[in-house]
Amino acid sequence: MAETRRTAPRFNWIGIRERIFDLVSSVPVRIKIIGIMVLPLLILGFALNYWVRTGLSDWLSYLLSDERVQIAMEAGSRSVVLVTALAAVLSILLTFLLMLSLTQPLLELRQVAQKVANGDLAFRAQIRARDEVGEVADSVNQMIDHLVSSQQKLERTNRRLEAINRVALAASRGSSLQDILDVSLKSMLSEMGFEIGWIYLQDEHKGETGFSLACVKGVPAGIEESLRNEAIGPCACQKNLLADKLGANAIVRKCRRFSHDMLPDGISDFHVTIPLSTHERKIGVISMLCSKGRELSSNDLETLTTIGKQISEFISNTWLQASLREKEAARQLLLDALVRAQEDERARLARELHDGAGQVLTSLLVRLKALEKRTPDGDLRESMGNLCQATSETIDRVSKISHRLHPAVLEELGLEAALRTLVQEMLVEAGLAFECRLDLEGQRLPSEIEISLYRIAQESLTNIIKHAGAEHIGVELRASPDMIWLRIEDDGRGFAPDNLGHQANRDRLGLISMRERAEMIGGSLSIQATPGSGTSIDVRIPIHLEVAE
Repeated sequence: MAETRRTAPRFNWIGIRERIFDLVSSVPVRIKIIGIMVLPLLILGFALNYWVRTGLSDWLSYLLSDERVQIAMEAGSRSVVLVTALAAVLSILLTFLLMLSLTQPLLELRQVAQKVANGDLAFRAQIRARDEVGEVADSVNQMIDHLVSSQQKLERTNRRLEAINRVALAASRGSSLQDILDVSLKSMLSEMGFEIGWIYLQDEHKGETGFSLACVKGVPAGIEESLRNEAIGPCACQKNLLADKLGANAIVRKCRRFSHDMLPDGISDFHVTIPLSTHERKIGVISMLCSKGRELSSNDLETLTTIGKQISEFISNTWLQASLREKEAARQLLLDALVRAQEDERARLARELHDGAGQVLTSLLVRLKALEKRTPDGDLRESMGNLCQATSETIDRVSKISHRLHPAVLEELGLEAALRTLVQEMLVEAGLAFECRLDLEGQRLPSEIEISLYRIAQESLTNIIKHAGAEHIGVELRASPDMIWLRIEDDGRGFAPDNLGHQANRDRLGLISMRERAEMIGGSLSIQATPGSGTSIDVRIPIHLEVAE
């Protein structure tokens, strides 16, 4: 039979060692110091006592009798015990004094650490001696000074970011330029603890050297009147800005614009000047009157410079957006005028074709009919008949062109009837199958919307007939309470719409014109086209309609 060996449980020395180490390390420092000082004395005393009782008697037995040796051993033992006790007491006393000099700085360091942990950075450790503990205390004080410096820098950075954030928030909300200036000046005054400030901006209506007072905060009436007095001319800051002598950083300079009598109590005749400029242009200056006794540090000037650069960007962007809005408004007016001119020209051409060429052709047809009747039978009569037929077809074609140039049905019956007539005339004549779904629920649209949608549909159908090679066309017009939707799709050859925006491509001019017409009335035009898979054009015009119940 196989023997079954039982393994005896191992003793956990590691665990016991860790417990002993934790127990020893948890003993207070004072007790450890007393133990370090007293324990050698006790060991020495017990060793001497043991030696007196054992080894010394052997030495004395050669010199003295046994009785005298016994007496000497007892006396020596008492002396050793007494000396050991006195030495232990003295050692404890000296140890206590040494312990105070050693542990008191450590306790103070612990107290300092607790204060710092609670956020009190005004407390410092007292350096009692230039020993290792003193060096530790000095290192702790340096650490606290570094924390205070870092905290102050962080507070300054937070204030700077808060001021910049207030300005950025005003700009992101689409606030006006005046609102941005008010928030910016208020933030900078609050950041510096000042009360009086103003902003000058260049005024394009006054030329390149003209400035206008754009914003004031806390300015007394006498000073504001002087600031608005254009007869005085530009101040030194404005002249230096235009001459590129002001630099890009905030500076403190003496203000020679005001006399001491004009300044309120507690306000110095020095002011902070923050230039406002970008790489492209000079914008203006921000000025703030300093309080007496207030000295601005390099960090303060750096903060003002940063905020000034941010404000310059916001003002420049605001001016750029205003310029773009003006150009867009001018473009819109130009497009409106162009469309009106086109419609007026179409109407004029339609009248001339109808009243001029149409009547002349009709008169010619009547004369040809009369000549045909007087012409004897034969080849000449047949030729006259063919000529009358060609003239009649020309009259019909001129009438259709006149109708498409200025459709009377659009004015009389509205977009739905005009589109239905347009689709039938163009697609039936071209021999194409189509599906027409038009439903405006009998409501009329504003004339500019009806004309634009009609012209978009006309241009789209013309492009399909000329270029698409389609067999089937779908036209859909729907209305909702807030949207007019026109969709024209075909199953033709399609195209790649990547180069739609390139005006150099003449084949795309019609599509570009359609998009501009849609955008001109506040709508949008989207094109979905793939080579070989047909084309779909969607026009969406936002509008408010009263839907009949």
